[in-house]
Amino acid sequence: MKKFWIIVALIVCIAAILGGRIYYQHRIGSVISASGADSVGASAAAAETSGSSGSSLDKQINQLPKSLQKAARSASKNSKQVQLVMVGHDNVQSLALLLQNQLDKTFGELFFKVTALDVGKKNSLSFNQIPANTLFQNLNARPDGIIYTPLLYNDDHQVSSDDTQTVTGLFQEKVKIKYPHAAFFVSLPNYSSNLGYMNSRIDSLKGYVSKEKMASINYLSQWPKGAKRAHLVGLDGHTMSAAGRQIWINYLTRQWGLKK
Repeated sequence: MKKFWIIVALIVCIAAILGGRIYYQHRIGSVISASGADSVGASAAAAETSGSSGSSLDKQINQLPKSLQKAARSASKNSKQVQLVMVGHDNVQSLALLLQNQLDKTFGELFFKVTALDVGKKNSLSFNQIPANTLFQNLNARPDGIIYTPLLYNDDHQVSSDDTQTVTGLFQEKVKIKYPHAAFFVSLPNYSSNLGYMNSRIDSLKGYVSKEKMASINYLSQWPKGAKRAHLVGLDGHTMSAAGRQIWINYLTRQWGLKK
């Protein structure tokens, strides 16, 4: 009888040990499974976040002019900057700062680098004598895009309208030869508040740009007429005031899908 109870006790002990081991292994498996699921979930969330960020940047790049999109995608892929150069006089420094600010808001700081190249008092004919590589020699990298404002006000009483137009076309060709992948835009000079003949020259230049199918920043479509022009320029009658510059940047912000 005593041996019987000893055998029963041994059987109970063995069953308890085996049951505990099975339960323990089940719990370990559950923990590992849950841990793996959490890890997969975290990885998926990270991938989704990264994909969302990339998708957002892609959407913003798609809003840019097509001639700039390739450079922007390349810069994004290779962690580089998109180099934009604004060439002109009078307003170019202030407009470059405004454009840099809008691009920073949209793409983050330093994704775009906007450089102002102020040619001072040079007229179109003297400007045309400068080789493209000399003009851009102080840049840190090759330009990806150039915004050119023809030197119409510098040309006043010095250079004919035909020559201003010709130099505009020649400058585009010069850029395309030296930097074949760079985008090129013409931003016409703004209208004067008191020089009617200069406004006629601007309209003539606008017709030339359109005829030659040159890409342009057509902010003048938003420029008011008549007496309303006075507050958009300074005392000289043509240099943009803060209100005039705002029309320019507002137009570009809409056209390039930039954040306000």
